[in-house]
Amino acid sequence: MTSCRAKAKAAGLMAAAALVCAVPAHAQAPLSTFDPDTMELAEPANPAREIEVKVDDLKAPNAESVGTLDQAHGGLPPTLWAGTKAMVVRKLVPMLPGTPSSLAARNLQRRLLLTAATAPEGAVAGDRPSLVDLRAERLAAMGDNDGVVQLSAMAPQVVEGSVMRRVKLDAQLLTGRTDAACAEFPKDGSQPRLAVLCNYLAGRTLEGNLGLDLLRERKEVDAGFVAAAEVLAGLPPIPADKIVVDDITPLHVAAFGAAKLPLPANGVAKASAPVAKAVAMSFATPFDTRLAAGERAEAAGVLSAEQLRKLYLEATFAPDELAAPLVKAEEAGLHGRALLFRAATDQPDPLIRAHFVAKALELGAAKGQLAGAARVFSPLLAQLQPDPALITVAPTFARAAIALGQADHAKWLELARTDPAAGGALVRLWPLSAVMAAEPGQAVDLQALSAWRDSLNGLPPELAARRSAVVLGTLAALGAKLPDVFWLDALSLPAQGPRPALFALVQSAALDARMGTTVLAALAMLGEQPLDSVDPISLTEAISALTVVGLGQDARKLAVEAMLANGI
Repeated sequence: MTSCRAKAKAAGLMAAAALVCAVPAHAQAPLSTFDPDTMELAEPANPAREIEVKVDDLKAPNAESVGTLDQAHGGLPPTLWAGTKAMVVRKLVPMLPGTPSSLAARNLQRRLLLTAATAPEGAVAGDRPSLVDLRAERLAAMGDNDGVVQLSAMAPQVVEGSVMRRVKLDAQLLTGRTDAACAEFPKDGSQPRLAVLCNYLAGRTLEGNLGLDLLRERKEVDAGFVAAAEVLAGLPPIPADKIVVDDITPLHVAAFGAAKLPLPANGVAKASAPVAKAVAMSFATPFDTRLAAGERAEAAGVLSAEQLRKLYLEATFAPDELAAPLVKAEEAGLHGRALLFRAATDQPDPLIRAHFVAKALELGAAKGQLAGAARVFSPLLAQLQPDPALITVAPTFARAAIALGQADHAKWLELARTDPAAGGALVRLWPLSAVMAAEPGQAVDLQALSAWRDSLNGLPPELAARRSAVVLGTLAALGAKLPDVFWLDALSLPAQGPRPALFALVQSAALDARMGTTVLAALAMLGEQPLDSVDPISLTEAISALTVVGLGQDARKLAVEAMLANGI
């Protein structure tokens, strides 16, 4: 009915237009026409009546909407902040962890902060700090210097504030762009140490010496920075073990790098992830310090696996180590994984190479670092094919493939099932394979679940209860159906739980399909603590909420990482 009426109306208008055009201009009197909706005579047109044209001003796009990612390039939907108020975003963004609990959480957080999306309700470009500033500050805390610089380039001047300028400056110092940092930092005397560094780098020695003298006169002098600045001034360096820096900052990284001095090992051990990355890339720092920092930075997601592989290949080994890497890796400590990577890279025989890779994965698993080992060895893993000669290490390769989110873990499980001695390993693998296959409303294999539960016998009761809670909770969060009786295993866990306000926000936002609030609250609830310390309720609710708002792939990755972190 609606379609027919619309067609009739269009036809009537066309007929009227044709009639007007056919009448000479001097004869165009007011015409009576029929209303095509009612087929009744309409009022004659009045040529004297003025036509009112209303013009609405186009609103300028909200500067708070900028970002470097869209949905086609890894970002979240442009409707990310639909239903979310700016005051909620303003409160929750600073609560996001600088070192998220897992790589899955980190990657999701990065996408959230870099996504270009319609600004949340009530966002005003003149507010300070702006939402863009707050996003940049969290990116900097995560060590995503490239993200900071890219977001800064996208942000209009009206949005870019003091927070953005500070994190952009830190990013420049950490990545060796001291010329840019010196050109842009405020010359109002608020950063005297940076002024000293810039004067020395520009060859203004007198100005640098004057600034350095003023720094020495301060009550709380930064002895570490002074030691580096003195080298830039032409003085001989003091012994490295005499330099103490408790809190290594981006400025220290830049100053020690310019002076070609190693950063103090005591400060590196507790430095932030962004600083750890800079240490790993610093050729002036002893290799063992660089290697430890590199592995920590890769685990935090600020150093790529490829960069860590290149660092491994810089290591030097004795001939006896390269001759027996499987044995020597056990004794090599920090160098063990690098030794096995070098041996596997140089080994032409694919089966021998496979056993080197398997050993590295096993050593990583023993330290709770299987996922990191799998990421670094992934190019070598990709070359492997199931072979009867690898039957004893097939469960290890299946676990690594699951850690990498690869569907081909099934081929290694199939090989492992042909080994009569692999029964225990397969039982222990069941939760991970179940997570990969979990679908909403799907019942789990109760026989396999029971066998896995029996494998917990002998563990301390609290540890067994936690593992049960993590496995059952993650499977339930992904939609799997579980009988009530299995939950009884986790009843002995001590009372603990998430922060009530964040828990309520996660639940209500997920039910209302408010993706932005859901992700913000879930990530804040997980925090910086390792996944083996996050309370199972928070973990389960975060995975469930992400699944509900359409981020099932992220939820599944988080579930796998949670199981691995908890020794499952």
